[in-house]
Amino acid sequence: MIPGLVLGLLLQLSSASARDTATIARVGGQRITVGDVVENYEFGPAFPRRGKDPFHRYLKFMTFEMLLAQEAKRLRLDTTLFVRERVQALEEDLAVDELYKREILQKVSLSEGEIDTAVQMARWNIRLRWIYRREEDRAEEVERRLRSGVSFDSLFLESTDSMDAPGDRSLETTVLKLRRDSPTFADRIKGLRVLEVSDVFAGPDGFYIVRIDQLWQNPLQTESGSAALKEEATVVMKTVKADALAGEYVKHTMLAANPVIKADGFNILLAYIAEKGLSRETRLTWEIPATFMTEAGPMPIGTSGRFLKKTLATYGSGSLTVRDYARWYDIRQFQFNTSSLAAFNSSVKRSVWKMVQDRLLSREAYERGFNRLPTVSRDTEKWSTKLLYLAGRASALKSVSVSDSALKAEYERVKGRSIDAQGKIKSFDEVAGGLRITMLRAEEDRVLFRMLQRLQRETSVSINEPLLDDLATRAPSERGAIDVVVYKPGGTFPRVAVPTIDQRWQSFP
Repeated sequence: MIPGLVLGLLLQLSSASARDTATIARVGGQRITVGDVVENYEFGPAFPRRGKDPFHRYLKFMTFEMLLAQEAKRLRLDTTLFVRERVQALEEDLAVDELYKREILQKVSLSEGEIDTAVQMARWNIRLRWIYRREEDRAEEVERRLRSGVSFDSLFLESTDSMDAPGDRSLETTVLKLRRDSPTFADRIKGLRVLEVSDVFAGPDGFYIVRIDQLWQNPLQTESGSAALKEEATVVMKTVKADALAGEYVKHTMLAANPVIKADGFNILLAYIAEKGLSRETRLTWEIPATFMTEAGPMPIGTSGRFLKKTLATYGSGSLTVRDYARWYDIRQFQFNTSSLAAFNSSVKRSVWKMVQDRLLSREAYERGFNRLPTVSRDTEKWSTKLLYLAGRASALKSVSVSDSALKAEYERVKGRSIDAQGKIKSFDEVAGGLRITMLRAEEDRVLFRMLQRLQRETSVSINEPLLDDLATRAPSERGAIDVVVYKPGGTFPRVAVPTIDQRWQSFP
């Protein structure tokens, strides 16, 4: 499917960009809009909101990042493969988001009956737990034990297959949100009564057995509460419908292209991934080769460019090589299922289909010119600035270090503050790791402070103070503000939904 951004987030961002295009600051030749600052306030780290004048603080750190990004560009870090590939991937993702909005979201409509049904589903709360096993035969063994009379609770508490806590295998939500967030679970528990247990079913990463622990309905609400519930239910149901339409759209696109994975290329890819991510013992057990035969004899996968040039998949009139996959994977870093050779092969194959899907959707979005839309260009520039800031910051701090002698001197200065539970001073070895990190962060802040002072002298920075003061009246400080990361897991490039300020500014002077 083409999940794009969560529907509610898409609507918020589109309305914000239409409302808040006024320029609030200029840094060199770049501008920061009111909408940019509002996005940081709504979706960025929470620490600026805990102090005075949160909008002023967000803007300060945004200007810092823009200064560092412009310095990175002067150093030509924008020409590095690391930055170029990621900017291109982000532009493709943003273009595909536009494809999603125009081909999916604009076609989603709800009847009054569907809205009423959604409201009823939103009123029903559900609490459920599940037993998870990576392998089907082990899940079926659990199912046999349940049928023989072993209680669900005792099997649920067994932790032989997982290191997670019991709370990681339970969920309390509404029936409607379950339909949106976990459609597989929603389908499988349809018709189950409270305390009934589902059959074993396959999920994206293994096999599940689910039980409904409780099901209850919220009492009737006030008129304003009912209106808010209806609005929320409408947004969620639109997301559910949009995901279903997106799934059909992608299915049609893939069928039309008729992609094929080539056996030779896939075997080389398995060996390439195994060499980088599996232990030697696992590779030997699964009999995954580390070399392939050539006219000159056996050659290692990673040292021969000829292997990476092998065709991995074909689609329509196009094709992708093992090297194409390696670059695509490098900036996404998906996790593979390594519970067995079959699971490993299957998860790698799914990732190849995902790469083909990304290529097809990106190509269609570009053919239709969505990459040239002003909104896509603007958002790509924002992401490019973020990447350049990260590259510039890393470049500036790469030489920062703490010598062993400085570390020991600092330990002698502060060791009286490091007391264990028995009241004894902790040894150097006990505190050296944490102390080194603290000293590195402090030195990094000093280096950045001096660098930003220089950049502010060299680069024109202007702020529309009246506009900023007016914006500041919208929101007071929030001492209890907490961090909530809005993540975009789908599309062609999984990422945080909005390029907000770096959390590491929290310790900055």
